Amino acid sequence: MDSSIRAVAKINLYLDVLRRRPDGYHDIATVFLPLEDPADEIRLSTAAPGVLRVTSDHAGVPDGPGNLCWRAAEAFARDTGLAPSWEIAIRKRIPVAAGLGGGSSDAAAVLLALNRRHGEPLSLERLRRLAVGLGADVAFFLAPSPALGEGLGEVLRAVPCRRPLEVVLANPGFPIAAAWAYANRGRVALPPAPSLEAVLAALADPSPEALAPLTYNALEPAILDKFPLVAMLCRGLVEAGCLCGHVSGSGPTVYGLCPAGQGDAIRARLVERFGDDLWTCATRTLASRPEAVTEP
Repeated sequence: MDSSIRAVAKINLYLDVLRRRPDGYHDIATVFLPLEDPADEIRLSTAAPGVLRVTSDHAGVPDGPGNLCWRAAEAFARDTGLAPSWEIAIRKRIPVAAGLGGGSSDAAAVLLALNRRHGEPLSLERLRRLAVGLGADVAFFLAPSPALGEGLGEVLRAVPCRRPLEVVLANPGFPIAAAWAYANRGRVALPPAPSLEAVLAALADPSPEALAPLTYNALEPAILDKFPLVAMLCRGLVEAGCLCGHVSGSGPTVYGLCPAGQGDAIRARLVERFGDDLWTCATRTLASRPEAVTEP
């Protein structure tokens, strides 16, 4: 029996690096916004008893044990006591190592797909524990909805966002390692971070015009200094009509918030300037799940 599940992308509307931890990682405060598109497709098929196979249609994604989806399947098998008999095929549409969370989203999708296949032996809380062991933002993708991420990004709190926002994405076609972005964030002076409370208040009933001045990424100055093309794309988004242009996560994908109804036109202007070879996407964020929105 085959089944498939979409694995969505995200942007970081706000990302502040608070401190370096004794284990070498960093505590952060970030606002995750899931996106309608792009999305990978994870297809789960039955394999012979004892067989686990992971493949991808993207040359930059490893097959087999080097893939985070493999690790997710192994973790599920260990926690449930089930013997693997699964073939997992990844149809990549989210750029790889791009600051959009594609690998983490794929891993979360595998956990969800396997849990459904086997009659949901694991509670959402147990799935969250498995997800945190795989990566800091994997847990977010188990139930993607606007959220504040703290700690490493794994301590999540749903935040209200009543309406979707139009977003244009652009990716320059090369990866940036998250480890590099964090290690080098001090190479350029950082502007002060906007108030996180102001960001969350503006997000509750969002207008792109109100949110744009509050967007922030503490990793961005070093990335723009090291990679001029990323800086050019950020400026290009604004010149094409976006209200802001920022790096998402550790990059190199950049995003811009758009005035209502302008996403497709802005993307077209960006393509006209940079050419068809530039990966771009006009999309929208996903609004909050109903339980995250409270009436005033």
